[in-house]
Amino acid sequence: MNNKFLVFACLLLTHSVFGQIQFNLTAQMPDCKMEQFLLLQGDEGGVFIIDYADVSDDGNLSISWEGDYGFYRLAGESGNIDFLISTPDFHFSLDGKPEVGELRFPDNDKNNQFQYYLSEFELLNRSINSLRETLLTLNERDSLYNELRSQFRRVRKEKRGLLRDLWRTHIDSWPARMVLAQQELIPDLKLRGKSYDDYYQKHFFDYFAFSDTVLQATPVYYEKIGRYLKAQHIEELIKQENYKKINIVISKLFWLTELEPTSQKYVANYLMNRYPEKQYPEIYHLIVDAYKVLNTCEYVMGNKTIQRRMINSRGNTAGWLAPDVQLPHSLDGRIQTLSDVNSDLILLVIWSGSCVHSREMLEQIKDLYPEYHELGLEVVGISLDNNLNYWHEMVSQNYYPWINACDTDGLKGTTANLFNIYVTPSMFLINPSLKTVAVPQTLFQLEKELGEFFK
Repeated sequence: MNNKFLVFACLLLTHSVFGQIQFNLTAQMPDCKMEQFLLLQGDEGGVFIIDYADVSDDGNLSISWEGDYGFYRLAGESGNIDFLISTPDFHFSLDGKPEVGELRFPDNDKNNQFQYYLSEFELLNRSINSLRETLLTLNERDSLYNELRSQFRRVRKEKRGLLRDLWRTHIDSWPARMVLAQQELIPDLKLRGKSYDDYYQKHFFDYFAFSDTVLQATPVYYEKIGRYLKAQHIEELIKQENYKKINIVISKLFWLTELEPTSQKYVANYLMNRYPEKQYPEIYHLIVDAYKVLNTCEYVMGNKTIQRRMINSRGNTAGWLAPDVQLPHSLDGRIQTLSDVNSDLILLVIWSGSCVHSREMLEQIKDLYPEYHELGLEVVGISLDNNLNYWHEMVSQNYYPWINACDTDGLKGTTANLFNIYVTPSMFLINPSLKTVAVPQTLFQLEKELGEFFK
């Protein structure tokens, strides 16, 4: 296995899979003997490795695991194979190498249709790119130039026709939607340099729907986002420390999700995993800020106050000593401050009953609470509602079983000021010494941190 592939494997998020279904994948791959393949799947945070195996001397590959039905990917040095698993025992054969060989699945399996579409586009894309590269080296007066240019236009037109046909007549079919999602339009020869980039980026997601539940959280989904970042020259911008342009790229990506909440959570989790806070603090906080703008409740305050809190909130990281705030109007008379909480870990949630994102987050936390409370977690919810009766009604109707308090001074109060709150909900994981363990931005991050802490 070469170094490039090893780096690719190491960058993937490792993951322990717990599931109800026992799967067995077998494949005949006589042209890939002794090659190692990783079995990958996607979740809310990106792509993770389930298992890996080598193709045997007789050309057979076998992997067994527990998991769920859905899209998987086999990734090897010679290429990737994507497929949808809908049966516990799954089999296919491959003549040749991935991406250029012939894949065969059982009769009536829609993976056959998917691979057929992929192969059609692969031929067209290879031809378009090869012709474009050749034409760029030729003089326009060369006799061969006009002949190849006509061929280039013809193949581009053929690809556009296939794209339109699948989009108009087969969009209800998952094979068509999955293959369309992977396609991009190659600019005409007239467009070069910045004009080429502008066209390519403008049409990058023409056949890709962030909100498509078939596509979401699959390896194809995250690979597409990764290719978009590459097309935006994100790594070059990072080397240049051009955070202004990086912010534009990140913000645009969130807006491209068409404000669909699930898509934005997937994009946020993927980006925060790709650019972790310890290694890329500036980029991480640009991601957090972009996500918060669209997925939390913002409040009208003086611009200077908001800007100050946004900047100061970047210091609220692991290791930060959380203030021992009072818990105003605590419904548990024994607990009046944060330090009064007796638990191995505190999840502080600062929320508002008028904020739909807060209510949704609390309902999700309520589902997690029984399991983690038994392990040593306590939740402290501090509301910023200024109407006590409304807050009492909200807590009692929704049965929030943890420690509840309300700072009726809202965003102008002590709680919001000390924790640099400018949006709700905001979460903090805090240990008994009041040191911050983590500041999760999404439920996925919260579950990941809880799993790590209580493992």
